[in-house]
Amino acid sequence: MRAISASILFFLLLVAPTSSTWAQDYRIYTRVFQIHPDAQPEIVARTLTLWHAGKAYDWSDEIGELAVYDPAARRYTLVSGRNQKACTVEFSELRNFMKVARVKAQDYLEDISESDQPGTAAVINSTRFQLDPMFEITHDGPDVKFDSEHMSYQIKTVPAPNEDLAETFAEYADWACQLNFLLHGQSLFPNPRMAVNQTLREKKLLPIQVELQILQNPKVHLQAEHTIQWNLSVQDRERIHDWQTMLESGKLEFLSFQNYQMKQLERQ
Repeated sequence: MRAISASILFFLLLVAPTSSTWAQDYRIYTRVFQIHPDAQPEIVARTLTLWHAGKAYDWSDEIGELAVYDPAARRYTLVSGRNQKACTVEFSELRNFMKVARVKAQDYLEDISESDQPGTAAVINSTRFQLDPMFEITHDGPDVKFDSEHMSYQIKTVPAPNEDLAETFAEYADWACQLNFLLHGQSLFPNPRMAVNQTLREKKLLPIQVELQILQNPKVHLQAEHTIQWNLSVQDRERIHDWQTMLESGKLEFLSFQNYQMKQLERQ
């Protein structure tokens, strides 16, 4: 469930922001559904994101993991609350990882380009699209649709309260899908979702419902519903206080990213 939940969430989901932007405290509660052709939608993930004091705290109950997005420090902190393990991932590490992954993908495409195995052409075309996506974009009121032969996004949106928040949310979404790719290297490249984020950034829109369809095998049909509230409850603030206390307690065992991942996989 860990890999599925995270990759679903972030595909359905750095400039220095102004101080007024970071003063905005808000919450986003997300439910992700797998859409079945002959059955009721199935909830596959629930996450809570709390924005406070310039940071975003992403919590997943299913896996008991906290991801703290800290753009001022230019890093993520990942915490497994169940075994008191943690690690940090610098934004520079994410950038370098994406560069290496792109080179490896291009090398892979070159290696298989002469293959006559069935399905090779589809793999090549899909991978090329993931590296350099191009969507046909249509707007219908608050809805934006991104179409291609490989995948499609249909997104319901609301206007961002201000331009700064639209920018900082898009930056967060970009880093989030890159982190997800680092965590789950078998998932899709983040470039298609980052292309979607760029359009929403330009239009100053925030997503409240994201429907993703992977149109080639293995086909996938997912829908994420994001409920945004422009304030934090008392319980939300207590959560943040508890998380910050945990991070500053000195009781967490900080590991390298590789060792943290190994510990997480051992628990599955």
